[in-house]
Amino acid sequence: MVFWVGVLVGVVFIWFAVKMSFYETWAMLFNITISIYLSVFLRPIAIEIVPAAGSTPYSNALTMLAIAIASFAILHGVSYIYFTGQFSVSFPKVFNVLAAGFLGFLAGFLVWSFACLLICVTPISQQPIVKGLGFGGQSQQTNVSYISWWCNLVHKVVSSQDNKISAEEAINDLLESTEKKTREKAGDDAAEPNEPAGADVKGI
Repeated sequence: MVFWVGVLVGVVFIWFAVKMSFYETWAMLFNITISIYLSVFLRPIAIEIVPAAGSTPYSNALTMLAIAIASFAILHGVSYIYFTGQFSVSFPKVFNVLAAGFLGFLAGFLVWSFACLLICVTPISQQPIVKGLGFGGQSQQTNVSYISWWCNLVHKVVSSQDNKISAEEAINDLLESTEKKTREKAGDDAAEPNEPAGADVKGI
């Protein structure tokens, strides 16, 4: 179900992309990719700098979402001021529609995959009803692989040679950490003694 919702989101993005044109869609896809890359790789640094950001079960998702939104807003603003808002590049109509639609679908599926990742790094993803919707197993791996492919493209360009960790490793470590914390929380809750149901019976 999750996969097909992602396809539907991609189709919606096709409609927006065709209205925007290939040039603007390319800039949008670039901004989305960089924003998601930063959210994946800057999350540990952000939590280390601001310890309070990692104090809740939903801290990873909120931190990644905040980084992605802030990054996209800055990148989109810069690209509009200096590129898309200043220059207009014309292409043949057929190429413009097909290429813009293709990039729009890629962008839409990337946004949906990132949204699924945010859900998967929260405790709610361990609930049976959520897993039943497809947030786990093969659907999760499909989304992780898709995000990792785009992030690794950026990582090859901007990372140093000493940094060997891939996007897929970083995301899988995050998912494993979420599952571990959820199991530990469930174990702590089960270990807590039950409160007595009746009143104090001292002296009986």
